[in-house]
Amino acid sequence: MGDKPQVLVVDDDAEVRQSLQVWLKGEGYKVFTAGDGSQAREIIRDEEIAVCLVDLRLKKEDGLRLGSELCSLDELLKVIIITGYPTYESAIDAMKTGVFDYISKSTPNDAILAKIHAAVAAREKEIGRRKGGDKDRAGIVLVGHHLLVREGLENFFRGSSDYRLLCTYHALDYVKKNDFNLDAAILLICASCNQAFLKAPEKTFANLKFVFPNAKSIIINCDFGDDKKRELIRAGVKGFLPANIGKDQLKKALDCIQTGQIWISRELSHRLLSELLEDTRPEMVYKKPVDAFNLTVREIEILKALASGLSNFAISEKLFLSEKTVKTHTHHIFRKMGVKTRTQAVMKALEFHII
Repeated sequence: MGDKPQVLVVDDDAEVRQSLQVWLKGEGYKVFTAGDGSQAREIIRDEEIAVCLVDLRLKKEDGLRLGSELCSLDELLKVIIITGYPTYESAIDAMKTGVFDYISKSTPNDAILAKIHAAVAAREKEIGRRKGGDKDRAGIVLVGHHLLVREGLENFFRGSSDYRLLCTYHALDYVKKNDFNLDAAILLICASCNQAFLKAPEKTFANLKFVFPNAKSIIINCDFGDDKKRELIRAGVKGFLPANIGKDQLKKALDCIQTGQIWISRELSHRLLSELLEDTRPEMVYKKPVDAFNLTVREIEILKALASGLSNFAISEKLFLSEKTVKTHTHHIFRKMGVKTRTQAVMKALEFHII
């Protein structure tokens, strides 16, 4: 491709073609136009087009069908469907055909331009990935024979620029020591296909670590309860995914785990954190408060308020006392404890576990 990304505008309205051509040229693009599918196909065959804007309603052709056909001529082409009659149904149909985006002709120019920029960037990223091979894509190993799960995941990897499927095992007992692989970044283990091996997770994941030393393990097709998930996390599992997880959520989960995080529910994470705090909290020996100074309940309340740094006025407001009464109680506290300042009183109260 030349210095300027090349854009093709396909619309049967000559005025629309011309206005888009003038505008996009001013934004730095080299622009071709076509009034019908025949002209569009010819341009795609002859030119290296980055983005194609296709009108949804052409006179003789369906824009969605044409866009899909143009993509088959150039699998790197990014098609954006543009329409003056946007509907939810047509947007859904557009996404199903695999077009890059769907926008209304009434969309502000800045927003349309942003989508074209994004399409160009996506194409360039794909070209870079292909030139560099698969070395920059994280390698995934799938362990499971559940048909729907496998088909869904394989479809995801075919369309992913960040992840690649290295290999697939029918179940964990098909994984052998001589399958040693340093490229595997993630192990996706189907729960229903490997139930017997997940009953003793510590041994299972210790063995897997010898074969795939750099891989993080994720349980998919998972409906385990929290107790079983806790056991698996302790064995090294980094996340749990349901069988019906969508592509966007799967991508988000893989990205999260790749950065060293874990993918679990908020409730389970709170529970694990609480348990961790319990496990790591040093044993504390609590001493029964020593009433060595014969303080009254009210004087202890005021002493706690002093420790909080409250002024006499603030203490009087908090305890519904007059400021004069607070001062009197403070004087009695100082006398009983043998101190002269607030700081000394608080320090001694802490020492004797009064507060």
